[in-house]
Amino acid sequence: MFADRVRIFIKSGKGGDGHVSFRRELYVPAGGPDGGNGGHGGDIIFMVDKGLNTLGDFRHNSKYIAESGEEGGKRRCTGKDGEDLIIKVPEGTVIYDDESGKVIADMSGDNLQETILKGGRGGKGNMNYATSTMQAPQYAQPGQAAQELELLLELKVIADVGLVGFPNVGKSTFISVVSEAKPNIANYHFTTLNPHLGVVDLNDGQGFVMADIPGIICLLYTSPSPRDAHES
Repeated sequence: MFADRVRIFIKSGKGGDGHVSFRRELYVPAGGPDGGNGGHGGDIIFMVDKGLNTLGDFRHNSKYIAESGEEGGKRRCTGKDGEDLIIKVPEGTVIYDDESGKVIADMSGDNLQETILKGGRGGKGNMNYATSTMQAPQYAQPGQAAQELELLLELKVIADVGLVGFPNVGKSTFISVVSEAKPNIANYHFTTLNPHLGVVDLNDGQGFVMADIPGIICLLYTSPSPRDAHES
């Protein structure tokens, strides 16, 4: 079993700012405040998609930002909420905080949906601040700031294809060409010590997992035969 890993950046939506405005009607030259509230920013939600089996899609897009809430309007109109951003992942994906290494969520079992970041709260318009002593407030509340995180996604997978061969014959080079894997490639005099995992994306949106299996033929090739051991 191998681990497919990708790093992504996520950011929730900012809350919309509250609005400052006053009623202006015929025969009402000095109406009260009517600035509306800002809309809430969109959440970042991870959802299990059982039709996915790799993290290959994240190699083409590593930045995910939810929609911000709209500013409040005049006549007590509340700004539109930002749309939530749903990120689909394969079942069994573990979500880590990339900086601390802390597990944020394990998308397996019954945990099919998880809100990772909440969008910012919308700010209050000036209609909320009118009092008996302050009948014409000239200020409104700004929307709450967005939240952001650098994440590491990890999926335990079983390789569909394994590359087996003598050391230094091009296995790592091959897997780096057909996938997004980035193994160290040079004219080494020894075999790959740790397996390299690459997800091969196909044109029809499907894919499969390829692994560079280290050391199998190398160990068989260098191990002395029973006859050699007896002669020595």
